[in-house]
Amino acid sequence: MPTCPAPIQLSAEGQRIVSSTARRLVVQAGAGTGKSTTLQAYALARPRQRMLCLAYNKAIQLEAAARMPSNVVCRTSHALAYKVARALFGSRVEQRVGKTYPSTVARVLGCSPLAANAALAAIQAWCGSLDEQLGMDHLPNHIVVRLGEPRVLLQLAQLLWEHMVDPHETEIRLPHDGYLKLYQLQQPLLREFGVVLVDEAQDLNHCTFDVVTRQDATIVMVGDEAQSINGYRGSVNALRLLDADERLPLMSSWRFGEGIAHMANALLSNFKGEFMHPIVGAGEPRKTRLDVDVTRPFAIITRTNAMAFEEAVNFLDLDRSYHFIGGTEGYRLEKILDAYHLWMGERAMVRDPYLRSFPSFAELAELALDAEDAELKQLVRAVERYGGRIPVLIDEITARHVKMNKSAWAQFDGIFIGTTHKTKGLEFEQVWLADDYMPFFEEGRELELGEVETEEVHLLYVGLTRARAAVRLPEEFAHWLEHRRLLPA
Repeated sequence: MPTCPAPIQLSAEGQRIVSSTARRLVVQAGAGTGKSTTLQAYALARPRQRMLCLAYNKAIQLEAAARMPSNVVCRTSHALAYKVARALFGSRVEQRVGKTYPSTVARVLGCSPLAANAALAAIQAWCGSLDEQLGMDHLPNHIVVRLGEPRVLLQLAQLLWEHMVDPHETEIRLPHDGYLKLYQLQQPLLREFGVVLVDEAQDLNHCTFDVVTRQDATIVMVGDEAQSINGYRGSVNALRLLDADERLPLMSSWRFGEGIAHMANALLSNFKGEFMHPIVGAGEPRKTRLDVDVTRPFAIITRTNAMAFEEAVNFLDLDRSYHFIGGTEGYRLEKILDAYHLWMGERAMVRDPYLRSFPSFAELAELALDAEDAELKQLVRAVERYGGRIPVLIDEITARHVKMNKSAWAQFDGIFIGTTHKTKGLEFEQVWLADDYMPFFEEGRELELGEVETEEVHLLYVGLTRARAAVRLPEEFAHWLEHRRLLPA
């Protein structure tokens, strides 16, 4: 039976994972529990087996490649599939693959920007699915409701796909998920690998899950289903989908102590069905501070892009530098500016096709009032709160942003700003959680299991577990913990 080499110290849970002989193994790993180290130990214990480590994105792939032994090849699913794009486009592949904007689709296909947006969204949904054909189910409902004529939109999406895969097309590009879909439809077999390791398995979509599970190899899927927050990109919980021979926990977190673990377990046990494995806070300090020292570096983590803007405005008085994780362009500040132009009656200056489809800001605000879209609600709130100050505030915020690599973070004496999606996988000594996360009460009544979407629960869990020692809680979460007498001392 394989054993873990001495240089890597593992918990009893980790040793059990490394020693497993299961052909289909699922590891439920909590936040900060060392899942990457455990996968490394698993690979080191089997030096004669050639393995594929499938990473969720390029950053995770590079980190895995730096730590894995020589018998492991680290790739993203898109890197595996890229050969399909090369075969289709030849020497023009770099010009033919990438993002296509609705404005380009509208011009080339002679449709409205909003219809173009719907066609692009339908193709994205289809590419992440198991379906062989692009169909009505892939159309985005929020745009179909505004435009009607779903059959016309489907025909537009099908025409757009034909342009995307046409080797002679010059303007419309094939998205990265497009060549991944073409690869999946080929039903590829990766015979050179005896083991496939999948990190962040909770974020696989059906398309990638199909590629992995059709392999005649040992499959090890590791992830945290409570960190499944990419449903908008078609992700599914592969940890549950896999017909596993063995399921093992990895729940001792070395990132934080008992306080954060206690709050995370309280959240999941009350709002997540089939909650099985509580996380154990094994890190230091054992106690958690429920405030943030704003004179020292800290991270602001928000549910939405619009709230990231609001929090950046709120902390301008501190006169500190900002670092927007992933860069300011990822926070859709231009969308806030578009909503501002709509509020000003300058509809011709609105660039976003969806926002431009509203005749007035009042109609946008009316929809946001009833919508379940948290981003849309926060967008309207930001415009109503800051009004005519928005252009100046955006300029001031972007001027505060300091560009830097992750290697320089330890020396940064300012404020990190990021959404939950952009901070997933990261950790900070101090975390300020914004107030745009899930509700806990409605009209004075405490919400129960099933009344909050599971992904909203996951989002708060991910934000909370980025903290090592100190966390400022969202007001409603803090109130709920106090109401339940669950607030750590």
